[in-house]
Amino acid sequence: MSSVGDQEEPQEVNKELTVQEEYQLWRKNCPAMYEFVSETALTWPSLTVQWLPEPIDVVDGGIPQKLIIGTHTSGEDTDYLKVSSTILPKTLVDVDEPTQHGERVAGEASAEVLKKQTYNARLKVTKKFEHELEVNRARYNPLNPKQVATISGAGRVFIYDITGEKTQTPLELKHHTVNGYGLSWNPFIDGQLLTSSDDATVALWDVHQPAAPQRVFTHHTDIVNEVQWHGFNKDLFGSVSDDKTIRIVDLRSHDDTQVLQRDSAINTIAFSKHSSYLYAVGLEDSTIELLDLRNTKDRLHTIVGHSESISCLEWDPHNDGILASGSQDRRVILWDIKKIGEEQTQEDEDDGAPELFMMHAGHTSSVTDISFNSKIPFTLASCADDNIIHLWKISRKLTSEYKGEGLDDVDVYSLE
Repeated sequence: MSSVGDQEEPQEVNKELTVQEEYQLWRKNCPAMYEFVSETALTWPSLTVQWLPEPIDVVDGGIPQKLIIGTHTSGEDTDYLKVSSTILPKTLVDVDEPTQHGERVAGEASAEVLKKQTYNARLKVTKKFEHELEVNRARYNPLNPKQVATISGAGRVFIYDITGEKTQTPLELKHHTVNGYGLSWNPFIDGQLLTSSDDATVALWDVHQPAAPQRVFTHHTDIVNEVQWHGFNKDLFGSVSDDKTIRIVDLRSHDDTQVLQRDSAINTIAFSKHSSYLYAVGLEDSTIELLDLRNTKDRLHTIVGHSESISCLEWDPHNDGILASGSQDRRVILWDIKKIGEEQTQEDEDDGAPELFMMHAGHTSSVTDISFNSKIPFTLASCADDNIIHLWKISRKLTSEYKGEGLDDVDVYSLE
């Protein structure tokens, strides 16, 4: 995989110079957009990033947090699943802003003072586990966070105990034989895991009985790019594919509850963490579609704002209606779907759709993964093919404009 500085052809040199100019502009605008932003350069790119559910405790003037990342060495070195740590400024959670669980942390420095400081919150690897081939995705079990599943470029699925020995032999789940990205733990049933790969199948596992999948779903006819459990129903999941279909499956039935055909390959799916009916899919054609499980025919709304294929989606666990998307266009965009359909001035229209809440433009290559911190609102991690991981929290000046009221399930139909 080429690094940002590679210069193989004159045309590519010009492109990279343009990217660097955009990056410098982003750096210049950081004080107006973020409460905090940190960049960590990696030896090898990580295709995956996820905050671990650490408590909000102040230690030595900061908030310790951990994340899981991986390596993609293209066979040039040993690959690893890594646990990384950072110390975030304690001002990210203060007396004016309770966390999801009501915790409050008193801060001494104001946001304006913080912006003028160079805060060292770069990631430090605290533990690494040898991994066979690249780590395409790594996700912790929400019911047992020390348990982390990975899937590789050969479709190999491994289960690690990240509190265990570095030299441990991980549990392997054998079914897929080709490249895979789909990985999702059931948030209601401990040890139940979904995986998917380029072999066009979805496998359902009980990691307590790992000899073979409990079920294998063959309803797709091409690469299954992602699979995800529903956040409110332990029997429901969705999968998306290069065959241009969305499949919504109910384990209580042998048939798909929904099959939705699209005009483009579908890369990613995300169920709302606040609405039991709302979900989003990201397409190869750079668009994002909002859909309702009760409507098998029509999309609710198409979000337009990226210029290249959508690579990842995640709903904000704290704020109803906020959706984050990552793309091959090097951007992470946060959308406020409550603003869909709002009237705009001509000047505002030139800046993008009314639902465009905030654009993170600090990456210089395709965004590969994004993750919301589960304890600190409006705080994210993002990684890209540029070998850089960003940790960032959106400016309070921007988040103060967010409309905090909830999305009523019935009103989902009136998004337009």
